[in-house]
Amino acid sequence: MLFMFIQVACDLYLPTITSDLVDKGIVLKDLSTIWHDGAYMLGVAAIGLLAAAGNVYFASTQAMQVGEKLRQQVYHRVLRFSSKEINDFGDSSLITRSTNDIVQIQNVMVQVLRMMLQSPIMLVAACVLAYIREPRLTQVFLISLPILAVVVIIVMYFAVPLFKSIQKKTDRINLIFREGLTGVRVIRAFREEGREQERFKRANRDYTQTGIKAFTLVSFLFPVMTLILSLTNVGIILLGSQLIANMTMQVGNLIAFMTYATQIMISFMMLSMIFVFVPRASASAARVNAVLEKTISVADVPQDDQVKVDPHAPASLDFNKVNFRYQGAEKLALHNLNFKVRAGQTLAIIGGTGSGKSTLVNLIPRLFDIESGQITINGQPVKKLSQNDLHQLISITQQKAVLFTGTIRSNLQFGNENATDDEMWHALGIAQAADFVKKAGGLDAPVEQNGTNFSGGQRQRLAQSLGQSSSRHPSTSLMIPSPHWTSRPMPNSGWPCGMIPRFSRQLRSLLPNGFPQWLMRT
Repeated sequence: MLFMFIQVACDLYLPTITSDLVDKGIVLKDLSTIWHDGAYMLGVAAIGLLAAAGNVYFASTQAMQVGEKLRQQVYHRVLRFSSKEINDFGDSSLITRSTNDIVQIQNVMVQVLRMMLQSPIMLVAACVLAYIREPRLTQVFLISLPILAVVVIIVMYFAVPLFKSIQKKTDRINLIFREGLTGVRVIRAFREEGREQERFKRANRDYTQTGIKAFTLVSFLFPVMTLILSLTNVGIILLGSQLIANMTMQVGNLIAFMTYATQIMISFMMLSMIFVFVPRASASAARVNAVLEKTISVADVPQDDQVKVDPHAPASLDFNKVNFRYQGAEKLALHNLNFKVRAGQTLAIIGGTGSGKSTLVNLIPRLFDIESGQITINGQPVKKLSQNDLHQLISITQQKAVLFTGTIRSNLQFGNENATDDEMWHALGIAQAADFVKKAGGLDAPVEQNGTNFSGGQRQRLAQSLGQSSSRHPSTSLMIPSPHWTSRPMPNSGWPCGMIPRFSRQLRSLLPNGFPQWLMRT
């Protein structure tokens, strides 16, 4: 704020010095006045330059810090989302909101901090000083400013909806691009490259055409404003020359008034541009705010109502009349599901594709909430456990292999950051992964994004799987093997004939006594 006021004061004071230099120095041919006022102008201009630099620096710093905090809040919020909230937004939309939308907010915030206060102050102060300097010339503004205001309103009326549409079309492009990356093998296998390219081309063309319309409208402002400013100066010169010819006004006053007129028009232009771009940022802010204010469907009960699991209680898992349906679905995905598993038991749930095996497993760690019924672990309802405590009790191996960039060690420590090397090697041995891990360079072998430097079978053994989940020693293990986990040999599956029985026996050797095991076969 201080730097901004100094900058505005310097800019407004310069026309006064210019007027004195012309009237008392140039007109009277007084070299000492010319040198004195010239040096004075340089000093004031230098101070204004430094103040402007400080204003830009602090505005940029503040905007970047706000962006940093917003990204952190969005990321933290998304990590708390259940699968329902993630599905509501979509992966591509969440990525766009945490990147492009926040960048839009940052960019506009820089302009707002620099110009939102500076422009009105400059506009009002320049109008007052111009009127004090020469009231007779201010009638020119009665024509130019209303015309400029009408142009800005018209542009805003048509441009704001287009900017909102651009944000949605950005989501669409990200969605198609993301689908192309994740499904590239399927696309190539079915020779659908042409169709996918055409789909992306249509979305890209739609985005481009909307962007051209929006930015053409905004760009239209600059030549129109320049034209109005030029015509304003022409009107001031025509009217001022008559006053000078009649000896009722000095040349210095005309020059100072023209400078004030330029400052008035530029301030109005800057203010107009803010009103054009703020709606675009407001659309982005609304999208980011929707993430931050999204009601989380799977939330902890109040702390006073939470319960703790007795570590000495017999391990158990009960489903009692459980019903579940996905959002918007007419039929239940799971209907009146009842079963009990006690300590030391192994349960395999077998069914065809779409029969609800993965859905069942996802209900236990509360990735979704059930519609009715009750799920209990060790005798306690999962809804009354804090999610942190619940996830400490459960180790889940999903069907899709997920590896994070880093090392094998860092991936294994997702389950237990304090796991020792011996524990990790033991877990890898159980997962039949120790041999290829040793060949890759041991626990510190690098893991690329999504584990692309490993084969599918190797990723299945590593990624958030037996090596990670077994090293936590939870009380319940949930496994959703991929479709190639069968008792018959399958080429390139990574799980040869007879692996399941041997795998189950080795799993028991790793887990503590009284450990209920799950093997969900798809």
